[in-house]
Amino acid sequence: MRPLKTLPLDRESDLRERLIDSFKTPFRPALVVLIGNEIGLSRRLDRTITIGRDPSLEVVLTDAGVSWTHARIEDRGDCWALVDLQSTNGTFVNGARVQECVLRPGDRIVMGPVVARFEVQDEVQQQHNDFVERLINIDELSGLLVRRKFDAELSLMVVAAATTGTAVGLLVMDLDGIKAINDTHGHLFGAYVIGEAGHLIGEVVNNRGQGTRFGGDEFCAALPGCDLQATVEVGNVILRAVNEHRFVREGIVLSPGISIGAAAYPVSAGDPVSLFQRADEAMYRAKRGGKNRVSV
Repeated sequence: MRPLKTLPLDRESDLRERLIDSFKTPFRPALVVLIGNEIGLSRRLDRTITIGRDPSLEVVLTDAGVSWTHARIEDRGDCWALVDLQSTNGTFVNGARVQECVLRPGDRIVMGPVVARFEVQDEVQQQHNDFVERLINIDELSGLLVRRKFDAELSLMVVAAATTGTAVGLLVMDLDGIKAINDTHGHLFGAYVIGEAGHLIGEVVNNRGQGTRFGGDEFCAALPGCDLQATVEVGNVILRAVNEHRFVREGIVLSPGISIGAAAYPVSAGDPVSLFQRADEAMYRAKRGGKNRVSV
């Protein structure tokens, strides 16, 4: 019987280390928002981050009661520490107000009305939090943001534009012909058209801004850096995308249109609520003007 060959010592050691590494589960620190406008947000920590309402920060919390620059989570090599940045309403860890403290897994952090938790997650927990964040913030039918998340993003865009002296465009959109599709073919056909249109809007808006489905067949898109003219141009791209798309379900060809209203900060309005009203009014002008068009 031939003797078994042994590995050279260096190769044996390398194999052992690789075997041990293969069984290691990567654990990573994360900040998870439990209560607040950004509920569901899971921010993995790989460096020091600053938290507050300032849109330029690593973690932006839009709730009133959170300071512009509220707190910092510092990577100190062997631990993570929370530092309050002289916030107005203070920073609390497990019910106690702190100026600075070392964080431990499970610590509950309160900043104004926001409640967050410091976690150390393995890969499964990370995937779970990603799923929950998507479930909370993404409309399943259209793939766009839910209205709550969109409103928070729009507010951030307007704050950033006010700080930098730039513009924010807003489109309010309503599909034409959905009632007739529902009445003729059933609501599953109408839902199909709404979902397809939402994905088309998402593809156009993709790298330009954010979109939402805020009603049955109603959509919005927020476009940072777009003045009124640029916003109208994006609206026309969406109009063409919907008009040129082949909507077919169960062999039945469906032909929806889309009426789009455009407005822009600051020329149309000075705050997010008024901006939406101006774009909504423009959308109704598109309806009255014959539908399936862009109006301002």
